[in-house]
Amino acid sequence: MDGGIFGKDDSEAEILRLERPATRSNWITPDGTAFDLTIPPTVYPPREDTDLLCKTLRGLGPGKGQRLLEIGCGSGAVSLYAASLGYRVRACDINPYAVAATKANAQHLRHDLDVHEGGPGPKADGSVEQWSGTQPHDVVVWNLPYLNHDPSVEEVLGPLEEAALLDTDDKGLVSRLMTQVSENQLISKNGIILLLVSGNERGLHAEQEAQKNGFAARCVSKHAFEEGDGLRVIAIWNPYTSASSHRFESLASTNQSALEQSRTVGDLFTALQQTSGRGRRGRAWSSETTCFAGTWTLALGTPTMSPGLMQILAGHAVIATHRILGVNEASMALKWPNDVIQTSQKNTGKVAGVLVEGRSKGEQSKIVVGIGVNFASEQSAEPAFPIAHLFDVIPKVEVEHYERVIHAIIASYFEHHAMVKETSQEDHLDVLLDELIRSQKLLGKPFYRNEQWFIEGLDAQGNLVLGNDRQETVVIPDGEDLKWPVFLVD
Repeated sequence: MDGGIFGKDDSEAEILRLERPATRSNWITPDGTAFDLTIPPTVYPPREDTDLLCKTLRGLGPGKGQRLLEIGCGSGAVSLYAASLGYRVRACDINPYAVAATKANAQHLRHDLDVHEGGPGPKADGSVEQWSGTQPHDVVVWNLPYLNHDPSVEEVLGPLEEAALLDTDDKGLVSRLMTQVSENQLISKNGIILLLVSGNERGLHAEQEAQKNGFAARCVSKHAFEEGDGLRVIAIWNPYTSASSHRFESLASTNQSALEQSRTVGDLFTALQQTSGRGRRGRAWSSETTCFAGTWTLALGTPTMSPGLMQILAGHAVIATHRILGVNEASMALKWPNDVIQTSQKNTGKVAGVLVEGRSKGEQSKIVVGIGVNFASEQSAEPAFPIAHLFDVIPKVEVEHYERVIHAIIASYFEHHAMVKETSQEDHLDVLLDELIRSQKLLGKPFYRNEQWFIEGLDAQGNLVLGNDRQETVVIPDGEDLKWPVFLVD
């Protein structure tokens, strides 16, 4: 295998492995049912990851004849459990022994599975339809290989076991799958993908890989090990499929248009130029020569999240977008309550602003969030407040690509999807607090009433909680009360 990670000795050892006898596993499903499984050598057996994935599946409710594809079926445990829930199951694996084991276990347990050899990978081996089928699936599940290949490690597993445990794809299997989902429509319009990932670097960035490709992504379940590492199940889906996008060359205000015209949660209004854009307290928002200006409808009726929390969370969506696009973390900061600050060799200033607005008419109410991002400017006049530009820190990015990524992240944070568990408010607050504390490295610790404080918390209304060395705390409802050292002139 020239250029690969296996040599002649590995191949000979693999032959010896295959001569070992099969084992039996009495695996207990999340419902308490015992599945008697035969596990040939080199085939991945049910473990904690299998249990976590199946518990997540059970949380979706009855299958009711929906189409489900399992990638990397191993012994067939997940596919068999899905079939017991009422799904129509197709399964695939690049290990022919896993394919044979899944077929045999399905026959033994009297479940009807459609099992094929193949799967996503760096090298095409036949068509995608060979393993995925020709119709989109309502659910795709994949227990991703856990480990990154380390070329410095001389001893390796056999080729078939490597396929189950190691991600040897230079591109990364998550990114590879997202490309194939986009190109081949593996999931239905409202379908989801459930990926089980580990706590290593690639696993921690699974959501970002999906969002970079325009898919919403959210962690929906976790399992922690005593040694500190853990497993997560990530749900991935097409963002806001019932909503519509409205693009304009110029608008007075995207927020105003969304408040007046949007009809569905997730509706997006964008403009290349805003003539009457505004920020908090009605301040004029300057649309730079090249910018992104977009507004999403987040709620129709009573919202499940306070507007203040929506606003700072949308600011975090900008930070997350810029991370994906390659902005160095040290060069950007989330400034409570609604700004993103950027520093470069050119200057330090506001690169993005967020504004949540609402409107009520009778018993009907609507909440929208507007985001404005400065890309570049040809203006020579100095603005009243320092303005930064995204293209000062990264190469040019097309507005369409920026919109695709941030739209996916907004959906990841806010969308209510029938098959995707919501992120708890506590988890949102934890992420936001970590980001605000990190941002003090650039912004400095805030001054309140001529005294310097430090960020201690964020409450459910999105108010900032400050602390000082005297163990005192104060709740700040308005950003106008704070001054940040980075903008103080000596």
